[in-house]
Amino acid sequence: MAGSNGDTQRELFLIDGNSLAYRAFFALPESIATSDGRPTNAIFGFASMLVKILTDYGQVPTVVVWDAGMSGRKEISADYKAQRSKKPDLLSLQWPHLRPLVEAFGYRNVSVEGYEADDVIAALTEQAKERGVPVMVVTGDRDAYQLVDDGVRIMSTSRGVTDTKVYDREAVIERYGIAPELIPDFIGLKGDTSDNIPGVPGIGDKTAADLLQKFGDLEGVLSSIDQITGAKRKQNLIEHADNARMSKLLATMVRDVPVDIDLEAEFTREPDRANLRAVFRDWELRDPLRRLEEALEAAELEAIPRPEDVEKIQVKTGPARNPSDITRLKGEYLAVALQPPEIPEGELLPREPRWRFAAYAGGNIALSGEVDDPKVLVEAVGDRAVIAHDAKALTEIPRNLVFDTAIAGYLLDPARRGYPLDELAEERAIAAEAGDELATTAVLIHELANRQRPQIVERGLQELLDTVELPLVKVLRETEKAGIKLDTKQLEIVATRIKAEVAELEREIWELAGEEFILGSPQQLQQILFEKLGLSRKRRGKTGYSTDNRVLEAIKDEHEIVPKIIKYRELSKLAQTYLDALPNWIGEDGRLHTTFEQTTAATGRLSSINPNLQNIPIRTETGREIRACFIPEPGNVLLSADYSQVELRVLAQIANEQVLRDIFLRGEDVHTETASAVFELPAEQLDVGMRSKAKMVNYGIVYGLSAYGLADRLKIPQEEAQEFIDRYLERFPAVAQFMKDAVEQASEHGYVSTLIGRRRQIPELRARNWQVRKLGERLAVNTVIQGTAADIIKIAMVRCYDALEAAGLKTRCILQIHDELLFEGPPDEMEQATAIVTREMVGAIEMDPPLEVDAGVGENWLKAK
Repeated sequence: MAGSNGDTQRELFLIDGNSLAYRAFFALPESIATSDGRPTNAIFGFASMLVKILTDYGQVPTVVVWDAGMSGRKEISADYKAQRSKKPDLLSLQWPHLRPLVEAFGYRNVSVEGYEADDVIAALTEQAKERGVPVMVVTGDRDAYQLVDDGVRIMSTSRGVTDTKVYDREAVIERYGIAPELIPDFIGLKGDTSDNIPGVPGIGDKTAADLLQKFGDLEGVLSSIDQITGAKRKQNLIEHADNARMSKLLATMVRDVPVDIDLEAEFTREPDRANLRAVFRDWELRDPLRRLEEALEAAELEAIPRPEDVEKIQVKTGPARNPSDITRLKGEYLAVALQPPEIPEGELLPREPRWRFAAYAGGNIALSGEVDDPKVLVEAVGDRAVIAHDAKALTEIPRNLVFDTAIAGYLLDPARRGYPLDELAEERAIAAEAGDELATTAVLIHELANRQRPQIVERGLQELLDTVELPLVKVLRETEKAGIKLDTKQLEIVATRIKAEVAELEREIWELAGEEFILGSPQQLQQILFEKLGLSRKRRGKTGYSTDNRVLEAIKDEHEIVPKIIKYRELSKLAQTYLDALPNWIGEDGRLHTTFEQTTAATGRLSSINPNLQNIPIRTETGREIRACFIPEPGNVLLSADYSQVELRVLAQIANEQVLRDIFLRGEDVHTETASAVFELPAEQLDVGMRSKAKMVNYGIVYGLSAYGLADRLKIPQEEAQEFIDRYLERFPAVAQFMKDAVEQASEHGYVSTLIGRRRQIPELRARNWQVRKLGERLAVNTVIQGTAADIIKIAMVRCYDALEAAGLKTRCILQIHDELLFEGPPDEMEQATAIVTREMVGAIEMDPPLEVDAGVGENWLKAK
C-alpha cells in the first residue's frame, strides 16, 4: 500500500456521494438534458466534480460513499432530518446512473446498511490514519469538519459544484474560531437546520464559538451558565441543556462502522478509459468530456486512419492528380471538404482564385491540390454519393448530397448553440492525428457520418433528412447567391424623412420632460418617468425599474410622453437596423445577399443573417415603406406567395378539430368566428377591436400563451384573459385535448414531434420550478405547430425550385420570410410562375383543411404583397 511504502503525499479521496449529487442537482438548471430528453443536471455536476479532482490531483485512489440508513440517529431523535422532502423526481431519474459513472472512473462505491455516508467516511478516515494514508474528504456538509486532523483535509463543495475550498486544521479554526474536534459541541449549541438538529434557541455561530473558546466544550459551557451574560441566554441554556447534549450526539460522527475495504487495492485501480468516454458521450457531457480528455491526454482518443497512411497515398498541398482521380476511390460514400482561397481582409477576390479540396471514401484519399473553379470538383464527383459538413457553406453543392453531418447534428439535438465539426467528432471519440488539415477534415466528416446515421434512423429522422433538409441545401445556396435588389435612392428618401421624424420626436419628448436627456439611457429614462413625472412603476430589475416596451405599453395612457417614446424607439430601431445598415450589405452586383441559417432555430424555422431580412415589419407604415425599396432588376417583377393562416390550419389538422376545420372549408374568417365565441356575440355585432383581440387569442393558443401573457398583450385583467381562453377551448374542444396530449407526450418521452417527424426535446417539463414547467408546456404546444409550419415552407421551397426549373422558367426564389416566398422573374412568366408556385406550395403536404396561398405580383416587394 502507498502509505506503508512511505508515500504519504498521495491522498485517499473519500467523497460523500449523496452530498455531491444533491448539490449538483440543486446548483444546476433542471433544463440540462440529452438530445433525447433525459435529464442530466445532477449527472453533469457530479461528473464535473470528478473531472476536477482528476484534473487537479491526477489519478488518485477514490472511494465514493452513499447513505444507507440513519446510523441510529432516528432512535435518538425522531425529528432528525424529518423536514427533508423526498428525493425530487428529476433527481430520482438520474440516481441509478451515478454509481456506474463512479465505476467508469475506476473508483469504488461503498455503502453500509443502516449507516449514513458521513459515518462510513469517518470510519474509513480512521482506518487510513492508522495506516499513515493522508485523506481528502469531499463533501458539502459542515459537520465533516470534525474529521480534520494531521493528514486529514476537507474539500468543501458548499460554494457550488466545482467551486471548492480545501480546509486543514488552521483553516477550520480561521473560519469557525474553534478546533475541528469541537464541531459537534458547536452544532450542539447552535443546531443545524439542514438536519433538523435543534441546538439552543438564540445561539448562532458567533455566540457558540465565543462560548466554546471561553469554556472549553459543551459540558464546560453548561456547567458555567452562571458566568454567562444575558438573562435570556442563560434561561435558554438551562431549559435546553438536554437538547444541546442530544444535538451534539446527533452531530458526532460514528467512527466504528463495520466497513471493510482493501485500501491498498484502491491505489492500484485504473479507469476503464473507453467505457468512461462512452458514458460521457452517452450522457452528452460535452464540456466535462473536453476537460476529461485533457486530463487523460487526448492522444489516447480512439484513432481513425491517418490521411498520410491510407493506402500510402501521399497527401500534399501542391498541384497533384487531376480531380478525376476521385472516380478511383472505393467506398459507399465520398466525404468532400472544400477550402476557398484565403482573402486578406479588405482585399477583393484574386483574379484567378485557387480552391483546395480533399475527398475520402473509407480507406482512400485523393487530394487534387488546387483547382481554379470548384465546379471542377463537382463535375469530378459526378453522381457519386457525397457527404459533407455544412454543405451550404461550400461554393458549389455536389449533385448527390446524401448526408450532412452539421444538419444531422442539428436534427439530433436542435437546441445546441452550434455544430462545429471538431466538437461533434470529439463527442463521439473521433480524432485524427495531425496531417494535412483538409484531408483530415474529409476523414472526420466520413467517420462522424458513420456514427450519426444509426441515431438518425433510430429516432425516425431519416425521411426528414432525405426529403426536406438535404434537398433544401442547394435551394438555400442558390437563393443566397441570387440575392435581392435594393433601391438605394428610395431608401435614402425614406431614411431622411424617418430621421427628421426621430429628431422631432426627440425634441417633443424633451419638451414634455422639461429637460434634455439621453433617450437611450434606461437610467435617465427611469428618472424622468418614475421620479420626475411620477408614472406607475411596473417591474424592478437589477438597475432599477424597467422601461422596456411592455412597461411603456402598460403606462402609455398615463402621460402623452410615453406614446412618443414608444414611437421614437420604433423609428430609431428601423433607422439603425435597416435604413443605415442595409446599403452597407450591397454586393458588387448591386444586390443584398443574406445568409439563411438552417441549423439555428429549435423549432426548425430558417433564420436570416447578414443582413436579417426576415424581421422587416409589414404592419407599420414605415415598415411598408422599407419593403417598397426592395425591387427587381430592370425588366423583371416580383412575385410574393404567402401561406394564409398556415399555423391555424396546421392546428386544425393536428388537433383534428372539426369545428375549426369547417370554418376554413366554408371559407369563413377564423378570427371573426373566434371573436363570436370569445365575446359571445353574433358576427354582425363585432367591431374591429374585438376581431383583433380574437386574432391574438388564436395565435396565443398556437404559441402556448398563458392567461398572464394574453392579458399583458391585450392590456386586460388576467381573469378576463382566462375567460377568453376558456371560451375559445369550449368552442374548439379538440384543441384543448391536443394541448393536453402534447404536454403529456413531452412529459412521458421527453420530446414532441411535428407532422413530418422533426423532434424537439422539452426538458423544462421535468423541472421542479413551476414557471419553468409552464414554459415547457408552452414549448410543447408551440413546437408541434410552428415546427410543422417550418417543415411545410421548407418542402414548398424545394418543390417550387424543382418545378420552376423543370418548366424552364427564369423565375427564381430570392427570399424566404417565415410563411412567405419571394420570387423574381420576367413579367411574361408571371402567370405561369404564379400557377406553379401556388400549386407546389399548396401541395407541400396533404392537409385537411387544405393549405391556401395568397399570391401577388408587383414592381416592388410591397406592391407584390
